Amino acid sequence: MSPKGLPKTDTPSIEALLYEAQKRGILPITSECTARCAFCSNRYNPPSCEVLNIGRRSLDEIKESLPWLQGAPGAIVIGESVTRINEGEPLCHPDFLKIVRLVREAYPGRAIKVTTNGMLLTPEVVSFLSEAGVTLTVSLNSVSKREIIMGDRDPEKTLASIASLKGKVEFDGSIVALPFLTGRLDIRQSVRFLKESGATTVRLLLPGFSARHPLYKTMPKDTWEEVRAMATELSARERIPVLADPPALNGLDARVEFVLPNSPAARAGIRPGDLVVKVSGKDVFSRKDAFQKAYEMENPVLTVLREGLIEYRLPKKRSSSPGFVMYDDLDPREYLSWERVSGVAKGRDVLVLTSKPAKKLIETALERRGLEARIVAVRSYFFGGNICVAGLLTVRDFLAAYRRAVQSRSEPSLVTLPARAFDPWGRDLEGVHYRVFSQETGVPVILAG
Repeated sequence: MSPKGLPKTDTPSIEALLYEAQKRGILPITSECTARCAFCSNRYNPPSCEVLNIGRRSLDEIKESLPWLQGAPGAIVIGESVTRINEGEPLCHPDFLKIVRLVREAYPGRAIKVTTNGMLLTPEVVSFLSEAGVTLTVSLNSVSKREIIMGDRDPEKTLASIASLKGKVEFDGSIVALPFLTGRLDIRQSVRFLKESGATTVRLLLPGFSARHPLYKTMPKDTWEEVRAMATELSARERIPVLADPPALNGLDARVEFVLPNSPAARAGIRPGDLVVKVSGKDVFSRKDAFQKAYEMENPVLTVLREGLIEYRLPKKRSSSPGFVMYDDLDPREYLSWERVSGVAKGRDVLVLTSKPAKKLIETALERRGLEARIVAVRSYFFGGNICVAGLLTVRDFLAAYRRAVQSRSEPSLVTLPARAFDPWGRDLEGVHYRVFSQETGVPVILAG
């Protein structure tokens, strides 16, 4: 039984979890890490949270598992965190270069992306990554407070290694923005350093802490708003896309955040703030839809709202970047799949329990489709703090939200829960199956998304 008396199911094997991760294109190789990040959540999870340490996978084991990546869409990603697996610094693995070589040999046409803190980058590694066509996400986090924020014992060496990527390895930068620890100046300097080192984009990650994390009580309540404002300011000042993650999206309007210099969008005259309403005469559903349509087409014509409707033709090849940057939101195909599964239909009383960031997006999508449902944002009681993403919600959180929702209204005919809160076996992070929700409420439940 879970701490709140909800029945648990058996934990899947680590091999099964690795298989599921690799089916999604994520290749975990180690839980070891060179950093001691002040914001790291690993030590502050609730006791009943199912998070596994994989240690260091052997080269033979990784080689044998490479076929699991075959069906995954998009890039193969090394070093990206998986909800139930503690992923460390991939360059810690003594066979890192051999692993990348094996992946490249197995999938010569696939993009390979590696997330790293940069501490173990060397000229040899940089040269190898360049030749192998690997792109990086560099978790910089700070330039002037690295020892405090990351436990970096040789920050000058790390910064020099990251700077050496310029012109050799394509990379994006990320910063867990902690202005209350580093000061705003450090964040500005970090963004500028990443730009000067050749970063394509920079993400300012909004800090998310469980109630157990000591920084949760230290962090001012307006930190997220402050960081989002900084992202907008720095994007304009440094002339590089600086995106807050997660953003505050109140709808699906396809607004341009940044236009890359010398890109098709720049040459056509697209500006930040433009609202894309059509691509080559086709209405756009969302930001993601607008970008995908423009990406896939040759010489697309964008109809934008800017003091009236204006059309711009983007000179570009098919399946190439249009050169404008937008926040990510709903993929229309994925949304329609969610809608079909969700049970939402005219005349049917469906309660959709979802995350706070997703609530407004789902409401807007349903409105555009002429549908209605009760959409309720779920608070995390399991983690507490300011955790709000759907993947970290649990059955106990959904039950609490449901009981509040039906206090003033009748019970719904159906409840829809976000599929990303559960593993492939239907279990949440405490090991509680989603069907327990129905057992506790007597209301049918389905997973969607």
